Amino acid sequence: MGDGQLDDGVARLRPWADEDAAWYADSVRDPLIQQFTTESPTLTAQEVLAAIARLRSSSTDEGFVICDAETGARLGNIALCHDGICGEISYWVAAGGRGRGIGARALTLFSQWSLRSTDLRVLWLCVHQDNVASRRTAERAGYRRDPDRDKTQTVKGAVWPMLGYSLERADA
Repeated sequence: MGDGQLDDGVARLRPWADEDAAWYADSVRDPLIQQFTTESPTLTAQEVLAAIARLRSSSTDEGFVICDAETGARLGNIALCHDGICGEISYWVAAGGRGRGIGARALTLFSQWSLRSTDLRVLWLCVHQDNVASRRTAERAGYRRDPDRDKTQTVKGAVWPMLGYSLERADA
């Protein structure tokens, strides 16, 4: 990766920098991000800074800012938490990045990198059943519906029906 970035000419994934914290905290207040993610509506830049510091020192977590490859504009977040065998991916795209396919490009780049640079055998993610755009994003990035990973979870005082998706390493 050289400079720590992944790039396909349209989407660029780069490591989080301290100066991204305020943007992140502001972006998660977006109604769709609040509707479909566990992000707190009261998240502060200081809390994001602490999360960035934890991410840098973690051996089981990875995360990148999703950016426009040409302009460098921040467009979203993508992250991985793993146990050395399988990993869970999470992502969101900010309002200014939606409708351009950037989520699927970022998920494809990140998933390929994750499987190539680790010993992980499978990646998976869960999507709120009503989040049709995120479901399409996962499918465009090569993830397959995995009903064995379906679950419900309590988020923000509500029970969310979550649909599972998985992507296996090609040589698995």
